[in-house]
Amino acid sequence: MIARRLAWIVIAVVALPLAAGCGKRPPPVKGLIQPGDYKVLAGDDLSGIALRAYGDMSCWQSLLNANPQVGSRPRFRLETGETLVIPEYAKLDRRLPKSVFPKSLPADYIVMPGDSLHFIAKGCYGDRELWPLIYEANRDTLSERVKRDTRKLVAGQVLRIPARAAAAPAVATPTTP
Repeated sequence: MIARRLAWIVIAVVALPLAAGCGKRPPPVKGLIQPGDYKVLAGDDLSGIALRAYGDMSCWQSLLNANPQVGSRPRFRLETGETLVIPEYAKLDRRLPKSVFPKSLPADYIVMPGDSLHFIAKGCYGDRELWPLIYEANRDTLSERVKRDTRKLVAGQVLRIPARAAAAPAVATPTTP
């Protein structure tokens, strides 16, 4: 008799609230993603979303084109709960995302797919040969291999772009009257 009452109490206190939708809910399941609006879940990134939406992680760049607001964030971090546009596969913009160069220096720059230090120097300073300025300003985060091959940058990486050093004043040469 006591066991039966105890069983009913357990059912009333534990099972019924869970069945009614109270209590802890399991986290959302990450499954296939259909075209349209997608609400970002904890732990999502562009390559994972591309894999679940298109079966191809390399389509993350197309997702970046469709969601340009993400391109201004370091490492293209997504915010849990934000809404992304998931285009239909046939309508993907497969061009490399556009680089956005700072209007004034010094500034931070987010590396886009296909960028090189030469390309960034040309966009920021107007002279591709000034890439060593960018390398030196970011030496602590760039590997030696980037110095050997300036195309070895990681998309989403944040680089510090220093102001272009003022040209050294010319030394006056004495003239005789």
